[in-house]
Amino acid sequence: MNISLFDLFYLLCGLAIFLYGMQQGEKILKRLGGSDLRRILKVITRHRLSAWFAGLVTTLITQSSSATTVVLVSLASARMMSFGQSLGMILGSDLGTTVTVQLFAFKFDQIAPLLIAAGFFISMCRSSEKISGYGKLILALGFIFFGMSIMAEAVMPLRSYPAFESIMQASLNNQWYGLLAGTVITAVIQSSAATLALLIALAENYSLTGDWVPSAAHLFPIILGANLGTCITAFISTLRADIEGVRVAWAHFLFKFAGVLIFFPLLGFFNLFDRIFVGSAAFQTAALHTFFNLFISFLFLPFTGFFERIILFMIKPGSKVIERFQLSYLHDSIISLPVLALSQAVREIEGMSEKVKLMLNKSWRLIEKFDLNNKRELIESDDEVDFLHENIIAFLTRMAGEELINETASRSYELIMITTDLEHIGDIISKSIVPLTEKIYDSPVPLSAEGKREILEFLDRIIINFEDALVAFASNDPIRARIVLNRKHEIKTIYNQMFDRHMSRLYKNKAQSLQTTSIHVDLLEEICRINHFTTRITAGCLKSDFNNR
Repeated sequence: MNISLFDLFYLLCGLAIFLYGMQQGEKILKRLGGSDLRRILKVITRHRLSAWFAGLVTTLITQSSSATTVVLVSLASARMMSFGQSLGMILGSDLGTTVTVQLFAFKFDQIAPLLIAAGFFISMCRSSEKISGYGKLILALGFIFFGMSIMAEAVMPLRSYPAFESIMQASLNNQWYGLLAGTVITAVIQSSAATLALLIALAENYSLTGDWVPSAAHLFPIILGANLGTCITAFISTLRADIEGVRVAWAHFLFKFAGVLIFFPLLGFFNLFDRIFVGSAAFQTAALHTFFNLFISFLFLPFTGFFERIILFMIKPGSKVIERFQLSYLHDSIISLPVLALSQAVREIEGMSEKVKLMLNKSWRLIEKFDLNNKRELIESDDEVDFLHENIIAFLTRMAGEELINETASRSYELIMITTDLEHIGDIISKSIVPLTEKIYDSPVPLSAEGKREILEFLDRIIINFEDALVAFASNDPIRARIVLNRKHEIKTIYNQMFDRHMSRLYKNKAQSLQTTSIHVDLLEEICRINHFTTRITAGCLKSDFNNR
């Protein structure tokens, strides 16, 4: 029987459905499981064994160690976990991914149509976005196994193709060719599970014809290559990662490479253990794949500290131009994890708000006593606030390119508004209050002692209100947020009282009040504007659902 173009397209169709299922499953889990993943991160800081278990569980859900490793690269790049913490998770994820192959070996793919149908109808649920998301997750899982089933059928006719037959014979009979074939195929399709599904289908076809039955010694080199080739996905993800992410990718590779170095020289002895690895080609492939990853987990987990030191020695920071200002928590690699990305954005905004708070305190001291150094520091601080505003807004805007659930999209918009309000407060201080204090310094007639005291007392109230707004934002405190909002009328009343007292001094013909009236009124108005943006920040906090954080 000659191979047709249809057979090739059928194989590519199965691969496309499989990879699409992987891609959609990963995307949906990032949207639904961000909060859960953050809780897992808190657990893994305790012990390497808990990190290993977290990696195992995460990959059992995603059905892809590559997806888990890519997430780890993103989290390490964003400083949401340390490189050392990721090592245990890598080993756990490598073992978790073997479940996919085991399920396929036991013909789990036969219920793929049921998973697709059930997932589709559950995803149509409009009453709960979360239930709909779980339906899409089941649908994606169905696609994974349905794609594997199609690939298994598609490779059957390939055996009649002489060139393919010779390649398979070489790969199964020559250890080096087998290792190379497994590595290259997995690197191209970026899934060890897909490679091993093809291997199972072809090996079983050999078994059915009865002319030759591949043994563990024939299958294991390709399995080793598939484990090595899966590392390419993590390396691709480091194109946008910083040094911590690069180290995670190298750790994944070194664990696999060290395992291959241990087992490859021993392949000649595997014929002696055929009685151990008995059963169908599917069972042997799944068992060997699990055995390899279980072995490297038990071998390397006690020595993750040693591997960490090796990789830290190998991958050192390169020389970089030190930028004037830097972001602390945001990195493009976590944009594809919306819930975690928003959490990091909140942390960056909290840092920005602390800088604005420092500017308010410095402006108080500048009104009390003008100082050129203090003025320069305020201008410098505003430049940093502008830098943070620009980059936080850009980050949140890039997030809009992802498929966000309504709740996440709404939260992203609110954070943009809060960041903009903080930047407005910084501008009021640097572009309005600082020039006014300079006018006071240059004026031949200083502010009256009574007028200066009133302005400083008013600014004191605004600073306290701003601090309470920051606490409400950072700690999800709706009671404090409402207190800040309720003070708006009170502060407006105080402003009017101070304005009236100033005008009263004018009517009494106080020379100081007459000559400095413009500066005095302008300062009161600018301080009042700061409170306007402070209450807007708090109003934004009350509308937000802080559960995402």
